[in-house]
Amino acid sequence: MGPFPAHWIRSLRAHVLLGVSAVLVVLFGITIFALDLTFQRSTERALEELLDAQLLGLIALAEPDPVLGLTLPEDPADSRFNVADSGLYGALWDGTGARIWQSLSLLDRGVDPGPLPEPGERRFTDIVMPGLAPARGLLMGIAWEYADGKVGTFTFGAMVSLEPYTARQQSFRRNLIGWFAGISLAMLVVIAGLLGLVLRPVGRLERQVRAVEAGQRSQLSGRVPTELKGLAGNLNALIDTERRRQARYRNTLDDLAHSLKTPLAVMRTLLGDSGRTETAEDAELIQAVDRMEERVTYQLRRARASGATGLGMEPVKVAPVLDDLKLTLDKVYRDKAISAEVAASSNVVFLGDAGDFTEIAGNIIENAYKYGRARVRVRAWNEDGSLRLTVEDDGPGISPGEAEALIERGSRADESVPGQGIGLAVVREIADLYQGQLTVGESDLGGAKIDLDLRRASYDSERM
Repeated sequence: MGPFPAHWIRSLRAHVLLGVSAVLVVLFGITIFALDLTFQRSTERALEELLDAQLLGLIALAEPDPVLGLTLPEDPADSRFNVADSGLYGALWDGTGARIWQSLSLLDRGVDPGPLPEPGERRFTDIVMPGLAPARGLLMGIAWEYADGKVGTFTFGAMVSLEPYTARQQSFRRNLIGWFAGISLAMLVVIAGLLGLVLRPVGRLERQVRAVEAGQRSQLSGRVPTELKGLAGNLNALIDTERRRQARYRNTLDDLAHSLKTPLAVMRTLLGDSGRTETAEDAELIQAVDRMEERVTYQLRRARASGATGLGMEPVKVAPVLDDLKLTLDKVYRDKAISAEVAASSNVVFLGDAGDFTEIAGNIIENAYKYGRARVRVRAWNEDGSLRLTVEDDGPGISPGEAEALIERGSRADESVPGQGIGLAVVREIADLYQGQLTVGESDLGGAKIDLDLRRASYDSERM
């Protein structure tokens, strides 16, 4: 999945925060680098000014010496020259590179100045001294003219330890990073809060859309920002258009069913008129009419299945539908005296088209009444965002071979029982629209058990 959780990858707020974080890292990184570089250069300039002042002080204290050529007093102006390992050091070399003087702060350590500068030349250089921290030095070549007109060449050197300056630079860098990290965190917290305020109308709109999907409201309403008014209006128009389209579609199918079934019924009546002699051709025509009516019935019932969930549809209470079906089938099959048990709590709902659920439940329960001997058991419940419906009977049951054939279009397990054999095929196709699964098995009542799992026909706890 990557370094971020899935909900972060899909979150607009997360995208904004991650984008702002990336920009802050780049901008603050550049700022920290620039400030650190500026501080470093400022420190180097201050160090060079210090070395320049100390070197000029040593030159000012120099005196001619008949043996060494030049000499410096034992007590220079800056007392740090006389304190061991003080961090400030001085030295004097003649024209051959021989050291003729060094400050007491160096003790007996030697100093390698490298190539000596020419008279009048000033050179800043890094100097390594055994047993001491790295140092920065200033070397300056001097041509000294004596009273007798002779000229001697000498090199003055002043060195300063870099240890305190390096520690100061590192401390400044740590403080700089700490401050900018704190500022970045504070800015992200503020931006996250502002995003919460800015995106609050989007969240409210999302909750309203979910409520429309759950059938808890018919359209989006309330105050929305100017930027979202167009979206809210288009969604309301889509909801209204879909609702009217479904109603028009249903009415059209009803008209089509009436216009097709009525002529077919007239044809069957005319062909079966007892006042005329039935011929072999009449029998074939009657069978053809029956097949036509079966196909028309199947296709119309199949087409009426919408598979719709949401868009302002109210959740269907399952228990009342099952009770109504039980009352109707008790009357239709009163000669069989079926004892039916219906178990469905009042909070069980079908999130979809009411006609779809009536078609599904009616076909399955009617098959149980039709093939059952004395008992039928119906149970319905919501589970993990699905609607589960189980119907059992004490009839002859269904063999594994018949189970597959039974849910095929137009198949019937017992041709001696009246019916068109299209019920479970329609149930299967409607179940597919709701991402459901139809299972045929054995019941502990002794007959068949039809188990229907409609995965897209109930509330999803993760979304609501």
